[in-house]
Amino acid sequence: MRRRAFTSGLLAMPAIARAQGTSGSEHWPDRPITLLQGFGPGGNGDVLARLAAAPLSAALGQPVVVEGRPGAGGNLASDATAKARPDGYTFVMLTGGHTASAAIYNRLPFDPVADFTFIGSWVAFPLAMATRADAPWQNLAQVIAAAKEKPGSITYATSGVGTTQHLAAELLAQTVGITLNHVPYRGGTAPLPDVLSGRVDLYMDTITTTGPGIRDGKLRGIGVTSPGVWPLLPEAPPMAATVPGFEVMSWTGLAGPPGLPAPIVQRLNAELHKAMASPEVKARMGTLGAIPKPDSPAEFTRLVADQVATWRQVVAKAGIERQ
Repeated sequence: MRRRAFTSGLLAMPAIARAQGTSGSEHWPDRPITLLQGFGPGGNGDVLARLAAAPLSAALGQPVVVEGRPGAGGNLASDATAKARPDGYTFVMLTGGHTASAAIYNRLPFDPVADFTFIGSWVAFPLAMATRADAPWQNLAQVIAAAKEKPGSITYATSGVGTTQHLAAELLAQTVGITLNHVPYRGGTAPLPDVLSGRVDLYMDTITTTGPGIRDGKLRGIGVTSPGVWPLLPEAPPMAATVPGFEVMSWTGLAGPPGLPAPIVQRLNAELHKAMASPEVKARMGTLGAIPKPDSPAEFTRLVADQVATWRQVVAKAGIERQ
């Protein structure tokens, strides 16, 4: 069976508010637009939001102002967007963590699918699993064999419980029938010293975090979660070469509150596609280990809904305590 995950209507907006929010969309935009992102300054979420804001500002003729609302794994920014008026002046740059949150949190103040208008993906990127250069395992097949021989003896680090990295590693373990011991950290490169010293065996994270160590030989790339060789990290083979069909692609994409007028959605989707064709934008994405991911609003909506369902199954099967 092919196992695929594409990197997680409680609020009913009164009809009159929706009607007021959509009025005047034919003149949109006539004032600055707020683009929320839910993570700290300088992180992937912040950088990718600003990367999108520049070409959108130029195309729309109004400033697209990136505003950070860090906290709760991006949920503060998502909640603010879900509750905003659907007038085309408040959006959020969601990450794959949006669907992970839907799986790990018992209650959210919004529905992760129904309370958003999904406009389009911005980028896509796989995760990478690495170990120290002198580790006893040369490849994923050897890691799997060792884990089957001594269940639970192999540890892996991620940026936290319930993150896309955590759930991707659990999906791998479930797919091949092994047990791995999760060691969560507080994001960033915090796990690196322990991985390099051998205190933790494996490291599952983005290419932005794992890539430098793999390229300079301090880390060994066990595998990437893309279906084929990832051109931005060819040093790490695709996990699908060992576990056929295994794929986890995380993403960043643009969304707004529910009820956004169709003309605004269509215009923004078209402008995102144009921006992704820019050589400058592609080059900047490449430094983050990502590639452009153009799609339609309907495709982006399906991607989010499918990933929410996948991660909820992973959490339930792994017995991960929901928060």
